[in-house]
Amino acid sequence: MPAMPTWDEIKDYARSKYTLDDERDDSFSLVFRYEDDRTQKIGIAHFTAFERDWIEFRSYVCKEADMELKIALRKNDEIPIGALALDEDGDYCLLYSAPLATMDPEEFELPLSILAQIADDLEETYSASDTF
Repeated sequence: MPAMPTWDEIKDYARSKYTLDDERDDSFSLVFRYEDDRTQKIGIAHFTAFERDWIEFRSYVCKEADMELKIALRKNDEIPIGALALDEDGDYCLLYSAPLATMDPEEFELPLSILAQIADDLEETYSASDTF
């Protein structure tokens, strides 16, 4: 049985593949750049809940005023992983959390790239800018 990864091992893995941004003890972010010159920033954070360690992936989508609540709720039904949420700043963001204990490179990479693409697609549709 492989050893459970630590938060530091997750950060080291991400650092080996990406340029990290906003690096802190329990979080960092990175930016995906697409061929059409759009970018999408993903925040990755470590937290504890239910006596377990978790990794949260979070990406900005648009301001609350840019998407009706009913549309956001319908989008949640269509999104294959993660969910839209309103943050404390009144921004919609796409969130996904996974347990750290079972995290492996694929479980890190897959939601990272999928969420970035979904969030960027939603941002392009509902926001007038490419904020990240």
